[in-house]
Amino acid sequence: MLTQWARSLHLRSSAIAAAGGSVVVAERHRRLVALRAHDGGQRWDRQVEDCWGTLVLAGDRCLYLSQSGVLHCFALGSGEPLWARPGLPLRRHVSVCGDVIFVGGWRGYHPLVRFSLSDGEPLPFAGVPLGPLAAPMPLLSGAVLLAGADRPALVLLAASGTLLDEWPLPEPIAFADGGPGFSAGDDGSVTFLSGRRIVMALRDGDGPRVLWRHDRDLVPRAPMFDARTLWLVDDAGIAVVDTVRGAVTTIDHRRNGPVCAATRTSGTALFGFADGSVIAVDRAGETRPLIRMRAMIDRLLPGAHGLVHVSAKGRLVTFRP
Repeated sequence: MLTQWARSLHLRSSAIAAAGGSVVVAERHRRLVALRAHDGGQRWDRQVEDCWGTLVLAGDRCLYLSQSGVLHCFALGSGEPLWARPGLPLRRHVSVCGDVIFVGGWRGYHPLVRFSLSDGEPLPFAGVPLGPLAAPMPLLSGAVLLAGADRPALVLLAASGTLLDEWPLPEPIAFADGGPGFSAGDDGSVTFLSGRRIVMALRDGDGPRVLWRHDRDLVPRAPMFDARTLWLVDDAGIAVVDTVRGAVTTIDHRRNGPVCAATRTSGTALFGFADGSVIAVDRAGETRPLIRMRAMIDRLLPGAHGLVHVSAKGRLVTFRP
């Protein structure tokens, strides 16, 4: 493992996004900062309301929904403010589908709404009654997936808000409070939990199918899938599942505390823990220590050229696994 660079964020912030050669992070209470991914050099710095919101990079745009309820749009390359839309408190989900932004309520406080990416103007939308939503998942086809905690259904919407399809699920989707419920694979597939023991997968153009039935309750965290391997977190530890052979390898991580963050790179899953450690777990269930921070891991984010960005209580470190 080789550390590329590190930066002090001055306080805890989990608003981090990476795309291409840029990393954008909220820091110092009210600043949004764009950095060069390879060396951490600063590209631009803009003031926002707070540093605890939701950050999304979409093409040449940087979107930031502050906890105060203002949706900002900046030019990713220069940081130029393009527009801002106030009046969106108690929202958390921001998903971009083509030239449309879906902004969702948090814990079901507000219904899902649509805005134009070009100018931030509201767009008509009838809504979908699913209860508290997992963060909507944009697909490569230009549609968006929705699922909620109140109804066992998976809904496919066009960017226009038109209902394209709806499929029943064995149980409602399981996801952590405010966290993502879906995980995207390199092949375009999407995986998610239906209830606490069923892992489901969906590809564009196909309906959802059961990928794996686990024999223990799973932590409500989006499952990670690569070709034939699933990485799950259950009551006993990290479960590495070969879905073809049905073999399960369990990794006991109790000495590291709970899993606080996870991401996937090519053929490997990375897990960050409450004690500040990060490990790599390959398809065979073999583990490798990567880095140790001084506080609980907040975010793990894959970047360009094999880099990984990790944040923990006011510090951002970029390393190569």
